[in-house]
Amino acid sequence: MKGLEFVTSIRKFRISAILIFLLLIGTAAYAGSEKGPITDQQGWVINREFLSHSKESNKKVELFWSKPTGDGPYPAILFIHGHQEQVRDGGETYVKVGRLGSMASRGYVAAAVSQPGYGNSDGPPDFCGPYTQDAVLVAIDFLRNKPFVNPNKVVLFGYSRGAIVASMVATKDQNLAAVILGAGAYDLFKWYPTDLRGINTNIETEAGTSSKAFRDRSAIYHVDKIKTPILLLHGAQDERIPVKQAKSFAEKLKAQGISVKMVIFPRAGHGIPVDEQYREIYPFLEAVLR
Repeated sequence: MKGLEFVTSIRKFRISAILIFLLLIGTAAYAGSEKGPITDQQGWVINREFLSHSKESNKKVELFWSKPTGDGPYPAILFIHGHQEQVRDGGETYVKVGRLGSMASRGYVAAAVSQPGYGNSDGPPDFCGPYTQDAVLVAIDFLRNKPFVNPNKVVLFGYSRGAIVASMVATKDQNLAAVILGAGAYDLFKWYPTDLRGINTNIETEAGTSSKAFRDRSAIYHVDKIKTPILLLHGAQDERIPVKQAKSFAEKLKAQGISVKMVIFPRAGHGIPVDEQYREIYPFLEAVLR
């Protein structure tokens, strides 16, 4: 009997452990999609918002933001992430690495938006297209309407797919203070097909390959609508998006009279070392926002 009681106790313990584990998973999943503040690794409070998409009010746009202590108004910088394959955590990636808190400590309201189909933003993704661009415009409008944000000093920083989005948003919002573009593509007609099957598949399934689809995602054909200073960052050895994309875009911007600074990193591939990026970014921000 004692042996039977022991086995029964073990089974009950296992069942209880499984139930507790499932409860914790469910709680974590629920908490991850809830609005509310979180804390980054440096102790900065990061707020999470769910905004209504301008084209479909029942679809949400996830936004993370932090601010300096004080009333402001402060300049703001909005980060737009690139493609995420394994963990699609969207704008939360900037929380995890401490970038929002770091920028807030330097006197910026720092925010990161999750592109549709990433993080907890409703999809599907449209490969940097109008639906994603409109989601970013919603985030910009949210920031501009905060009393602690200087509405005339809002900056975009997009990387990779985020740079494609940011460059197109710059054609739709002429009141941006500046735009920073890292490792982006600005002419899909010249980029597609790429050397990577995964990128080609994403373009084909999310955007299609029509002329309209490509023009809607190629800022080089809309430079006449851009009015803001641009900082272009690109790796000379970029294996995903050739550096010629940045060079051609810079030439078009200059011809249009747009203030543009291009920095090519000779030894960098698609992932430009973060420290090297910010050696260019910090002085650029100080110059355009003073």
